[in-house]
Amino acid sequence: MEHLIEAPHEVPVTGEYDVIVVGGGPAGVSAAVAASRSGAKVAIVERYGYLGGQATGGLVILIVGLTNGKERIFKGFCEETVNRLKKLNAAKDIDSHVLFDPESMKYIFDCFIEESNVTPYYHCFVSGTIMVKNRVQGIIIEGKSGRRIIKGRMFVDATGDGDLAKYCNIPFDIAPKNDLLPVTLGFRVGGIDVDKVRKYTTENKTEYMNLLNEAGISTRIGGWIQTLHHNEAWFNISNIENINSTSCEDMTKAEIQGRKQVFKIIESFRKNIPGFEAGYLIDTAAQLGVRDSRRIKGKHYYTNIDLTKNFDDTVALAPNYTGTGNNPIQIPYGCLVSPKSENVIFAGRCISISHELLDSIREIPCCMATGRVAGTASAVAVKNSTQIGMVDVNSLRECLKSSLSG
Repeated sequence: MEHLIEAPHEVPVTGEYDVIVVGGGPAGVSAAVAASRSGAKVAIVERYGYLGGQATGGLVILIVGLTNGKERIFKGFCEETVNRLKKLNAAKDIDSHVLFDPESMKYIFDCFIEESNVTPYYHCFVSGTIMVKNRVQGIIIEGKSGRRIIKGRMFVDATGDGDLAKYCNIPFDIAPKNDLLPVTLGFRVGGIDVDKVRKYTTENKTEYMNLLNEAGISTRIGGWIQTLHHNEAWFNISNIENINSTSCEDMTKAEIQGRKQVFKIIESFRKNIPGFEAGYLIDTAAQLGVRDSRRIKGKHYYTNIDLTKNFDDTVALAPNYTGTGNNPIQIPYGCLVSPKSENVIFAGRCISISHELLDSIREIPCCMATGRVAGTASAVAVKNSTQIGMVDVNSLRECLKSSLSG
């Protein structure tokens, strides 16, 4: 590969904060709000023009994993978000899940940020860090305004892909490409008789799966559900395999392949599924649904042998889908921090957990829970002038109890 030398140049510093959250998905919003409510001056950096990540731009409009099989285990920011959605008639319970309207979620997240006095940097992509030994001094952001730096005392990586781990040389794992979970281009369809379509797909499962296979679609993961609107459904079935979401080339390929899949699916369903004859595409997701990429090697690396353990530093809970061990899973604070960084903490699906257990922590409620911990811990670290990995967990738990109104 050819390389060129970029000429040295000054980069303006456009802001300085106690806590900077990178990534505006559910984990990032939860982190930013929690940090602000804990007394920190906070900024959040998001590459798109809205917050919510997969919950909004990815059209992942079903909040799952809310229970331990008996009762709801996620409260705090997740519960507060759901309550606000319901006040707008933009969410409803479906068994143990919550179906919601993604545009309303964008609005609610904007409100959270504004109410919490968090400074948003939308349309900004993080492209590097300014480091002094194991401490981040600032992050480099790029966008239409050019190249800029914002400085911070603590940083929350809620990018999903663990981007700060790469830029800070923090050790991480990523599965081989052929073992990564598929990415999905979600889409919504209108003009269908949902009851007829549901009847067909329920009573003719083999035929339905064959339709997908004939269109070249993997049935490894995914499903569909009626939205909050009449004659409309959301489909999460366009699967593209062998995609590394940290590769621009792979993501470009997946975007193009995903759209081809969506049109093949709709054409096939119109011809073969009763109730779908007049179906039309409303939209495809603004961003690909990514399930799997970098996971840090934290102070604690959670594996199958931990499923039966209770931890002294448990700070969050996750549903246990393995069928073995404790239910729910206890997530220790050590999974969110790395011994290689003094002031970066991670939240969401990039925390320190083995690949086979990724399904337990990548859903929206758990991302919000770890985000809340990361944001609160960052504010505590700033207040006490301590390294993020040295935060007293007992004090952190007390702050978690009082930092949110939900």
